Amino acid sequence: MTKRKWISIGIVTVLFVLIDIVNGNTYHYMDIESMIYLSSFVLIISGILFIDRKNYKKFFGTFGIIASVFVVVFIVGSVSSSRLINAKRYAKVVGPVQQVNFEDLYGDDHKVEMSYVDKDSAILAAEKKMGELSDVSSKFDINKREFAQINYKGNMVRVAPFVYSDTFKKYTNMGSGVPYYALVTTGDGNINAKAEIVKLDKPMKYYPGAPLQYDLKRHVAMKHKFSYLDGWTFEIDESGHPYWIVQSITKKVGIWGAKDMEAIITVDAVTGATQRYKLDEVPEWVDSVYPTSMLLSQAKDHYTLNRGYFNSFMQQEGVMAIDSKEGTYNYVSVDDEIYVFTGIRPINIDASSTTGLLFLNRHTGEAMELNLPGISLTSAETTSVGSIQEKGYTPTTPTLQNVGGHPTYVTSLKDISGVVRSLAYVNYQDYTKSAVGETKPIAEKNYLNVMGDQLAIIGGKEETISGSITAMNQVIIDGNTHFLIKLDDKKIIFDAALSVNDELAFLTLGDKVTLKVTGNKILELTLD
Repeated sequence: MTKRKWISIGIVTVLFVLIDIVNGNTYHYMDIESMIYLSSFVLIISGILFIDRKNYKKFFGTFGIIASVFVVVFIVGSVSSSRLINAKRYAKVVGPVQQVNFEDLYGDDHKVEMSYVDKDSAILAAEKKMGELSDVSSKFDINKREFAQINYKGNMVRVAPFVYSDTFKKYTNMGSGVPYYALVTTGDGNINAKAEIVKLDKPMKYYPGAPLQYDLKRHVAMKHKFSYLDGWTFEIDESGHPYWIVQSITKKVGIWGAKDMEAIITVDAVTGATQRYKLDEVPEWVDSVYPTSMLLSQAKDHYTLNRGYFNSFMQQEGVMAIDSKEGTYNYVSVDDEIYVFTGIRPINIDASSTTGLLFLNRHTGEAMELNLPGISLTSAETTSVGSIQEKGYTPTTPTLQNVGGHPTYVTSLKDISGVVRSLAYVNYQDYTKSAVGETKPIAEKNYLNVMGDQLAIIGGKEETISGSITAMNQVIIDGNTHFLIKLDDKKIIFDAALSVNDELAFLTLGDKVTLKVTGNKILELTLD
């Protein structure tokens, strides 16, 4: 081999290594991009080795054979991974979908927490808090892309690291790292976000876009060169220590089809220490194992391809649509695990309705289908502002709650500044049943009054209460006479339909009664 060929191979190899390091490349046969990159390198080296000025015919013949092999491999890989011939395999990637009832998820034996605060409001709260610290706000911004929804110490929160506000500051502070992250409580019954800026004892040196070897992608690639890496999420453990959760994925169909999780890699944002965990070994504090986009994509394949590829767009028997666009799904914490939920419906049914809800566990990837016809998230949004359009409030994506045994969408209503001014309650099964209030107790009371005698899906815990009537009002709900009663100056307003006891019409203040109730609904009433 000539000296010129050696020099050419050396130059190509150096360029390959430099590009590899700078881009943070990893190599896995299931990653088509890395295979194309490797194939290009092999083809270039082959061209240099076999080029012969005296015999171009031989060169093109040899080079053509090598190139043809790669082309055949890519064609076979693409065909073997296509939905056309693997539709039912794609449909099974999500795994078995457990059928559940409303009480299976929202019964009294489960801890369910919702977030009334959307991402935009969380960002606003964090930025306002950061603005109070002039030395911080002049140097940093909040990394809005990484504002992850997680469960922290039993509460739903959003967390995001700070980033330097410009490239000059980033590189002149290369050794200093980033000592702050934002923590915004979005659950715990708060209708407006509670933000705090956490200052770390030691700064985070590893983050996306960090200088040189501190760049997250570059750093993980050097330590896990042959893992198929995908995205990442910023999280904190139960002590508040920051980590990056990097997804290591696999493909379930053919060579390059149907993305699924294989493992996660935790990266200590301060020290850079990495640890790879198989799916059955993932620490409990990690919420973002399965990305929302991956779960929704798998669910879409399950509901569209389970009876074959051609059926998905021709006969469409059993084909279901899922609401998977941003704004048509939301998050809920059930027993301290984060689920993404969205509506499902037959493909030919209007998007304003659902035949059920799909819950996807971001920690385990498990799927649950709630068989309960109702209205879609977008319909609930529209209904929530119907009675107060003059105020110009903007609804957030609704959350699903158990309110008095009724499946209910609860939506925050924001003013132009992003502050939550009211809550709207919309019955999941009947959008004409809705109510608005400036606080959670008021909105809930108004809603339960609207629901009246409607049969609850989940019966609340029955209690017996005795006391003297301190306040009572007669109201008409859906054409039926109801009595709203307070006992012994308690804050709870009890609701009784006249059908409970005819004596209700003759009660006066000071009368002593015994009530059997569930929630605020009176089931039985007797005079003492």
